[in-house]
Amino acid sequence: MPDFEFVLALVSRWLHILAAITAVGGTIFARAVVFPTLAPLPDEERARLHAALRERWATIVKAAIGFLLVSGLYNFMVTATQSRVPSWYHMVFGIKFLLALAIFAIASLLIGKSPAAQAVRSRAPLWLNLNIALAVAVVCLSGVLRTAEKTPKPPAVEPIEIPAPN
Repeated sequence: MPDFEFVLALVSRWLHILAAITAVGGTIFARAVVFPTLAPLPDEERARLHAALRERWATIVKAAIGFLLVSGLYNFMVTATQSRVPSWYHMVFGIKFLLALAIFAIASLLIGKSPAAQAVRSRAPLWLNLNIALAVAVVCLSGVLRTAEKTPKPPAVEPIEIPAPN
């Protein structure tokens, strides 16, 4: 039977990948299907449908961001504490994390209700395109991180106390 740490790591990886697939796939769907489909509708009907879609999508976006943050930080901590990685690994992870934060900010504004969110939503296709490009970059960086050679760290050794000479 697999140990608890193995199962936790596996479930964390699955949650991370599924949340990313959902968020990125939904963003691509919104840009490629939803906005072009809503465009020819009368303004009032388009606004009503967009508001209803945004309300439902907001719950999914919030959950995806939460799962991605928790599982991503967990996965990073496991790697950082249990493995030796190449010197470039942490820099690439840092770039990936900063890009992910930008994606989360844009996604949050696209589903938000504030005046700033409304300003972003008024140019939604532009921001969706940017988020898709950032998501592609994050996926590519993830692939780079997966190729990094990871070697197990040796177990911590207890210091040996040498008695003082008499």
